[in-house]
Amino acid sequence: MKLNVFLLDNLVGYLYTTADRGIVFSYDEKYLSTGKVPLSLSLPLQQKEFSQKECLPYFSGLLPEGTVKSRISQYLQISESSTMKFLQFLGGECSGTVSFIDSNESEFRPKNTFQLSDENYIPLNDEGLLKIVKESKNKPMLLGSKDLRLSLAGAQEKISLAYYDESWHIPKNGAPSTHILKPTREGELNSIAYNEFFCMNLADLMGLPVPKTSILDLCESQIFVCERYDRKFDAENKIILRIHQEDFCQALGIMNDIKYQADGGPSYKNCLDLITNKFSDKIVHINIFLKAILFNYLIGNCDSHGKNFSLLFDGSKIVLSPFYDLLSTTVYNSLTKKMAMKLGSNYEIEKISRSDFFKQAEIFEIKNRFWVDVIDEFSKKIFLSFDKVASKKEFAQKDELLETLYSQIKSRIEKINL
Repeated sequence: MKLNVFLLDNLVGYLYTTADRGIVFSYDEKYLSTGKVPLSLSLPLQQKEFSQKECLPYFSGLLPEGTVKSRISQYLQISESSTMKFLQFLGGECSGTVSFIDSNESEFRPKNTFQLSDENYIPLNDEGLLKIVKESKNKPMLLGSKDLRLSLAGAQEKISLAYYDESWHIPKNGAPSTHILKPTREGELNSIAYNEFFCMNLADLMGLPVPKTSILDLCESQIFVCERYDRKFDAENKIILRIHQEDFCQALGIMNDIKYQADGGPSYKNCLDLITNKFSDKIVHINIFLKAILFNYLIGNCDSHGKNFSLLFDGSKIVLSPFYDLLSTTVYNSLTKKMAMKLGSNYEIEKISRSDFFKQAEIFEIKNRFWVDVIDEFSKKIFLSFDKVASKKEFAQKDELLETLYSQIKSRIEKINL
């Protein structure tokens, strides 16, 4: 099997299976001669082909994970281990700008820009949207539409749609989506949509870059809605464009099934080194990244792993993407209290103290003064910001969630101020 790999409307290279070397990737000669951005920081522009070990972390990182991948596998009747088959079926709209076209469909070429119109989108009323939400577990990723091929990386159920003219639309003809919708979970996690909405708004008030978010109430179903940061809008002409991006596991050449540090995934130091060595305006981005570490600790986000940090290719610049998947996992008793990345000397969030931040400063080779100043800044600001977000109408009936989160943040602030 051979897949043509595109960035926007540019043929970048070829992903193909071999009899003796597994899956390999090679750049297109014409693309190499243009000197454009690489597909991934882990796949620098070169004539030599990339082995399966070298290229699989990037390509497998574009696909869903866990039970979501399992359901899609059953629905399509393909093996969960078949990266090529998954990309063939789901590669029409991955994160960022990349798409995959079967070489037998060589006449088809992705477009760079799309008009927000009925030519490229199918309008949805509330009934149609509710049907999609209810069917998302049995009919994952809207795969029933012959005009639609979607892939959203991650282990959580997600729906990718476009929103314009004050209504929702299903993309077709390879058109990009504008928003990601996450239906609420069941059981103990039934507040997770509000949880993520709260933490994203709190991060915004604390000065961290985040996408626009909202809560959609649909016939007693609560849906977390997040505007895609890997899209660019021309509101006047109603045109949408994609922006090239990748997560830190992909950029570091790490498989998504070892995204946790304890399993061999990236550490905070690996992430910081990536920013230091590859990013533009590195001082600005290092500062933002370190503040995000503190914020995730304070809200109790133990699932902040390498795939939850991403970078954007902004022309010739590489920049940190807005933060996403910010929520408190520690408010739920059934979820682990072990952090995805070690902070100082500890993985267990309840064991973290001020000394661990100083230990982390030593690992980062930065001065303790940075943490002293940022902890002081957050200590003064976070509760005022908390109250401001809590006053939003969406949280009128969420006293228990907010009380638990407030109490945990207060406790952690006290620990790291001792």
